[in-house]
Amino acid sequence: MSKQPFRVLHIDSAREYRGGQNQVRTLMAGLIRRPHVHQALVANRGSRLAGVAAASGVDVRSVRWRAAADPAAFRGLVRAFSEPWDVVHAHDSHAVQLALLARAMVGRPPALVASRRVDFLTRRPGIWRRAERIIAVSAYIRDILVRQGIERSRIEVVRSGIDPSDLEPRSTGVLRAAAGAPPGQALVAAVGALVPHKDHATFIRAAAIVAAERRDVRFAVFGAGPLRDSLAALVSESGLEDRFRLAGEVANAVRSLGDLDVFVMPSREEGLGTACIEAMFAGVPIVATSAGGLKELAGDAFPAVEPGDPATLAREIDRLLADPAARERAGAQALSRAEMFSAEMMVHGTLDCYARVARRPAPREPHP
Repeated sequence: MSKQPFRVLHIDSAREYRGGQNQVRTLMAGLIRRPHVHQALVANRGSRLAGVAAASGVDVRSVRWRAAADPAAFRGLVRAFSEPWDVVHAHDSHAVQLALLARAMVGRPPALVASRRVDFLTRRPGIWRRAERIIAVSAYIRDILVRQGIERSRIEVVRSGIDPSDLEPRSTGVLRAAAGAPPGQALVAAVGALVPHKDHATFIRAAAIVAAERRDVRFAVFGAGPLRDSLAALVSESGLEDRFRLAGEVANAVRSLGDLDVFVMPSREEGLGTACIEAMFAGVPIVATSAGGLKELAGDAFPAVEPGDPATLAREIDRLLADPAARERAGAQALSRAEMFSAEMMVHGTLDCYARVARRPAPREPHP
């Protein structure tokens, strides 16, 4: 007699594909390897996540999701909820909101697990209190939720994880070409959306300080977003037109992180920082701020400076550029610490959470 499958329904409302969607993909990829897990995904029609998930063999239920409480998305969730799931995992705030409404429409509602990946205050904490469990990607986010009145006992910390195989090969020359960095010139870069909380403006100001003393270094940010024009203006005002490139999004950038001599994460706010974990797995020396969950990543692997401090950020970048041996040590330390943030650890932690809310064992062991 075959073992009864453990059934999980994922919900993600996003139209774009950023770190959170990549974590959903990574989790589903880990669950695919568990022979007794059946999973499906409700996702925005036409989104990259829906396409990637379908290509990997996940049962995808695409819905139109144009607003937080889109009626078409709601109808799709009600249809999905009519099936017997052990756990429904809502991966963003809009998904949590509609999942709660949809499960009220079915006779035997499944347990709801909600992921919280951002360190912003939630506008409607009462909604989150109605989930059986909240998975916070860092202790920092857990503590924010507790301050908003959510019971600590209902929050589990399961840190984001990276599959090292997603990062091979680590050095391709693609990022160096996109940044316009010729051979022999160091490349210092950040990877992330051009949005306020990533604070690339502080990185540009730090680059101006370093560039005043060093001609052998090139700077770049790989990412797109609404602040591109204002950041381009700051690059020009700082006299860095020939030294700092806003290189846009680069396909499969994570497979080329080994091109960097120093990875920078200048964020003012950060739930955990999966781009930083990717750089750690690539063995790249890192300089980051102490914002949010980044302190939990750092350990002794890299310096965590105060957010919004270009002078200190510049000093740490310059320290690594000045000493090749220090860069080699820093890269090795980052790689060693990265093992704490593997995809398998994230999948195991999530399955343990599922098992507790569903009150039945969840299969942990992957295919050999």
